[in-house]
Amino acid sequence: MAPVHYPAYRPHPVSHPAPGTTSPVTYVLLITVPAIVAVAALRPR
Repeated sequence: MAPVHYPAYRPHPVSHPAPGTTSPVTYVLLITVPAIVAVAALRPR
């Protein structure tokens, strides 16, 4: 079998999000935190 030649490893440049963009984590927290608070507040005691 012929030896396999891999291309040289080039790490991808880290792309910083542009200022003003909201990360997906923020959207997840904005949805889940009020839901958890509502469930805790409306739970029958």
